[in-house]
Amino acid sequence: MIEFNATLIVAMISFVVFMFIMNAIFYRPILSIIRKREGYIESNYQDSKKISNSADEITSEYNNKLNQAKDEARHQTSVMMEEVQKVEFEKIKKAKENSKVQIQSKKDELEHDKQELKERVNTEVISQLASDITSKILGKSNG
Repeated sequence: MIEFNATLIVAMISFVVFMFIMNAIFYRPILSIIRKREGYIESNYQDSKKISNSADEITSEYNNKLNQAKDEARHQTSVMMEEVQKVEFEKIKKAKENSKVQIQSKKDELEHDKQELKERVNTEVISQLASDITSKILGKSNG
């Protein structure tokens, strides 16, 4: 059986004293270092979360600005295209009007030339007929 004597009590007391000494010298400093490291790790983790969130916000803001710039560029492009189409339409309209004016001017000129030719032909034909009639009446023959 187990004997309870002074050796057992001295061993128990020395074990308890050893545990207090080990706790004071070894375990507390190690636990303190472990807690400091956990705090340091947690602090770095929180900082990295903040930085990650900040980076996400910046990226989101950048993408929003980029999309806005693209939309603005599309809008400006469409506005410019509309202006170009208006200018082209106006140029085409002016060209058509100028063509109509030139065509009418040429038609008028041709009509004037036609009238002159008619008058000239009529004058020449009439003078030729008058000459032929005169010569036939007088009995002269040109041929």
